[in-house]
Amino acid sequence: MSWWHRIRRIISGGGRESASFVAALLGVLVLAGAALGQGISRTSVAVSDGLTWLGDDQRGEVVQVNPVSGKPQTRLQISGPDSQLEIAQEDGRLIVLNRRTGEITVIDLATLLASGRRQAPPGATSKVLVANGLVFVVDRASGTVHTADPLTLADIGQPWQAGQPLADAVVDERGVLWLVDHGGTLRSLDWSDDQEKFEERSQRQVTGAGPRTVLVPHDQGVTLIGLDGGVVVRDGTGEDVDSLTDRSDAEVIAAQTSPLGLVPASLPSSSVVVLVVGREVLRVDVGAMGCPNPGRPAVFRDKVYVPCKGSGKVIVLDRGGNRGGDDVRTSGGADPELVFDDGRLFVNVPGSSTGVLIDPDGATRTLTIRSPELPVKDPDRSPPPSVPPPPPPNPNEPVKPPRNPGNGNGNGNNNPTTETSSPPTTSSVPPSTGGGAAPGAPAGVSVREKSRSSSALVVTVSWNAATSSEPVVGYTVSGSGSFSGGSVSAQTAGTSADLTVPCTGSTFCSGGRLDVTVRGSTATTAGAAGMAAFTVSAPNNPPPPPPVTTTTTTPPPPPPPPPVTTTTTTPPPPPPPPSLPTAGAAVITGISGGRQLPRRTVSMAPPADWASHNGRCEVVNRTQGYSVGIACNATTAQIDVEEGSNSIVVRAYAASGAGQVDSAARSVVYTSDGCLPNKPTCIPQRIAEGGTGTAPMGAGGLGLLAVAFLLRIGVRRGDEEK
Repeated sequence: MSWWHRIRRIISGGGRESASFVAALLGVLVLAGAALGQGISRTSVAVSDGLTWLGDDQRGEVVQVNPVSGKPQTRLQISGPDSQLEIAQEDGRLIVLNRRTGEITVIDLATLLASGRRQAPPGATSKVLVANGLVFVVDRASGTVHTADPLTLADIGQPWQAGQPLADAVVDERGVLWLVDHGGTLRSLDWSDDQEKFEERSQRQVTGAGPRTVLVPHDQGVTLIGLDGGVVVRDGTGEDVDSLTDRSDAEVIAAQTSPLGLVPASLPSSSVVVLVVGREVLRVDVGAMGCPNPGRPAVFRDKVYVPCKGSGKVIVLDRGGNRGGDDVRTSGGADPELVFDDGRLFVNVPGSSTGVLIDPDGATRTLTIRSPELPVKDPDRSPPPSVPPPPPPNPNEPVKPPRNPGNGNGNGNNNPTTETSSPPTTSSVPPSTGGGAAPGAPAGVSVREKSRSSSALVVTVSWNAATSSEPVVGYTVSGSGSFSGGSVSAQTAGTSADLTVPCTGSTFCSGGRLDVTVRGSTATTAGAAGMAAFTVSAPNNPPPPPPVTTTTTTPPPPPPPPPVTTTTTTPPPPPPPPSLPTAGAAVITGISGGRQLPRRTVSMAPPADWASHNGRCEVVNRTQGYSVGIACNATTAQIDVEEGSNSIVVRAYAASGAGQVDSAARSVVYTSDGCLPNKPTCIPQRIAEGGTGTAPMGAGGLGLLAVAFLLRIGVRRGDEEK
């Protein structure tokens, strides 16, 4: 008889025997719950929202598409036009890397607002990986890996350093980070939440692996494809394999992920796709299939899909390297790219108005990606203020009678027995939030070259004044590109500013591209960005001047000089200094302290106008309303935080007391159990012995066991009396 049937028999028998058993059972279960902690309540499941984000490089947008309706839902302006966007999504956040500028943006999908940004090196050297609620920022050129907060993208703990450039880095489905360096050393790393650093799991030297080696992650472990040395290695999978194949010095573009038994990679310059099938390595001539320039492949339903650059199609291969289905045709836009999400395969064509959805049976459907009538949202807009509901009427408050306009004393009817009244009303006017509306994006942004030298290029950025319901106190102008440092910025109260871009250390000043954004700010709010792009032309070398022929002539005598009229003019007084520093300036450089510490240290580097401000300054937790006074040139301060995300700013007040401005905000997360939100694999830290974390639960369990014991004694005494 099963344990459940035994319980049912005891319970159905009734009486105090069943009551004592049930009380004892509940007591044991509650005590077990107290002993095991709150793991069940903390467990969360990654639930699919059924929607997919695709990049539109030509417009610098990311578009949310509904596969069911085949139509776009949301458009977000991430960067300037002609971008190179790569997208990752996990735990309610969207992380976008613009390879052209190196800027990384994280979007909170609950609000569609940018919660954090950071700068990485532009170009192919950077890589962003997402796993287990953390973001790993890889710089392959310097051989470093930084762990970033998923909300703010600020560094967490210590970065990892390989000591030499990395060939590739990936994360498998279990969250293990795999890296291979130029010397052929393959490593696996685990991130330690307690130590806030990486811990090495394994290390091996792969003979033949080198700078062109690529990694393909699986559910567990990776496949290493080192065609520069003719080696293929499968490691950490439980079914490890070492194989040899033909060598090739060509560029290798591998799938972003794949099942264990079918791993594809493309060699664009050779018109070849390599398939690792079990222990066998196949080379497929896709040029003979009308695909002379294969792109990054993907595995879907045991078939390999290969986008063909310049050919407007995607070819399909089976496990043997033969045609596995009809070609998937695309139209317009740039080269097709393959995107996985929610168990579906999308063919995205950046710049095109349509894309293709591939069903599990291989059938295809057309999706609308570009919809001009769908408005573009700015992720840097201010969130709408939350208006609390009006308070309920107080039943104990005396009700006043209505005023009688016909009575001279203004008190209505003087007879208390015939007095009438109306129920009290509550005001529906929301309280003032003090934030105001954000300025609109400045229109007419233009960029022109002002001057050039061997060390720097100076451009002048001009724009029309931003529209705003509140006075615009200043503008922040930023430029990004593939020059040394990656970005420059300036702040002004006018409608033009100069940006100085360094020329040394790069070829930017010989033909680079500068992406420019302009944002207006009120005293409390930063506005939307106006954008423009400027292509840097190669410097002109003017031809030598023609030879000068010298002739000698006697000049006529000069005319007498005109009489000099002397006037004395008093110069105008200098303009008064600004009463407030620039709003939205980057004053806070970092916030340190563990996720379980309720007090954090704020590091600051105030710009000149903030450091010299003649009013008072303070650090403010805008989420909780806490503040602490500081000197305006202070570089460190401490502020309290509460459970969840906290928005921290530095606030400056005018010396006259009329007006205030906030710096750029930084977010920090406080979790009492040490777990990040939506992190399924996190195990909450136990409360120290003597604490109160499980005392109520444990006391409840002991109480139920005591009840069971007393009921049992009562049963026995009743039996003895019979």
